[in-house]
Amino acid sequence: MADLLEGMFGLKANYVKHGSAELLGVGSILDSYYRRKKGASVPLLSRRPWRTLHVWGSGFMNENSAAVWPQRLKFHAVRGPLTAARVKQRLPLGDPALLLPRLWPMRGIKQFAVGIIPHFATLPLFRARYASSLPKGWQIIDLLQKPKEICELISACDVIVSSSLHGLIVADAYVVPSRWVAPENSIKGDGFKFRDYEAQRGVAFSPPVEFHEILSNGIKGEDLTVSTPSNHLLDQLVSSFPFK
Repeated sequence: MADLLEGMFGLKANYVKHGSAELLGVGSILDSYYRRKKGASVPLLSRRPWRTLHVWGSGFMNENSAAVWPQRLKFHAVRGPLTAARVKQRLPLGDPALLLPRLWPMRGIKQFAVGIIPHFATLPLFRARYASSLPKGWQIIDLLQKPKEICELISACDVIVSSSLHGLIVADAYVVPSRWVAPENSIKGDGFKFRDYEAQRGVAFSPPVEFHEILSNGIKGEDLTVSTPSNHLLDQLVSSFPFK
């Protein structure tokens, strides 16, 4: 998010606590105050109705959570139509990570047959299980690397397999076919974020499989999908940004 703000809009990100935020951007964070506070109400002394929190391209993590914040929310764009339906507004749709090729266009030279993107919370377990047994040309991509390095690696792969939603989103952004795989351990969320993005994407993901099945059975072409975001969608996302 910080790179997009600076590279596309000339703004420097300043990460702050919930009640001081002015912008919610990339990620399943629309319900993060609700999830952290474990409730649908804001304590009286924490309320900041005179402040505005702008929402741009974010979405919900869970099906039954709520967009509860100390500030007044103003929506400009959301990740997908399921989030838009829950906030009861007609809005531009799309995850801002889809804009990354406009910030960092890549040459499209392929170096790896398969890029593997484990969810960052399960990466150590994934490495312990599989790092020594991967076929030649299969590359693990660590989401804690610098964002530009991640984009370079994803764009250099013939295929992406990912348990991270943003691994799948960035694969779409760079027009790399992808396969959704199950995480090695439990991660936050009930799958709503995947359904939300899938509905915006317009192309269904193949149901997730365990990574060991990928290793045993290979990657079937019919299980790979890609959805290239339209210029109209990307232009709407840029136009909807609240601080220009």
